[in-house]
Amino acid sequence: MVKQELLQWYEIVTPDVFGGRVIGQTTANDPAKLIGRVIEISLMELSGEATRYYIKLFFKTKSLIGSKLTTTFFGHDCTKDFIARVVQLRTARIDTNTIVNMKDAKIRIKAIAITNRCVKKGTERDLRKTIIETIKREMEKITLEEFSKSLITGILQKKIRKEVNVIYPLRQFEFRKSEIL
Repeated sequence: MVKQELLQWYEIVTPDVFGGRVIGQTTANDPAKLIGRVIEISLMELSGEATRYYIKLFFKTKSLIGSKLTTTFFGHDCTKDFIARVVQLRTARIDTNTIVNMKDAKIRIKAIAITNRCVKKGTERDLRKTIIETIKREMEKITLEEFSKSLITGILQKKIRKEVNVIYPLRQFEFRKSEIL
């Protein structure tokens, strides 16, 4: 059993892109055990923006500076209740799964697009192809830090949605999940 006086408190800090905010605290008797942990926090808690309540961000601890654990962006996920809410009857759900080599990282992006009405298989195929091509083209130009910024603001999603709406209008487009490979 570990003695209580050997435990120390450490603050978990987000990367500078997210403002270097403290997102939690943890205790440990051996600081080396803290490196590599994954922390989950909702975007609403982090930014205070209530409209993006459904996005969960993941941070991985990378180093210890004094009593602060620095983290890196490790991915995100949308909550299941959000997905269930946007997928409705008489609409088409188009899922994509793309691996992209960014400037500084390799990332898997899973996106979801919801159309206004049911679409034919040919239109669905064209939408999926356009979404994948646009994701690859846009994300190969940016860094992981820039991606995490655009994930918060929704700029990249709006750009992709605008390009895809030429083929068929979308009711919803969202990056459902991202994982750093």
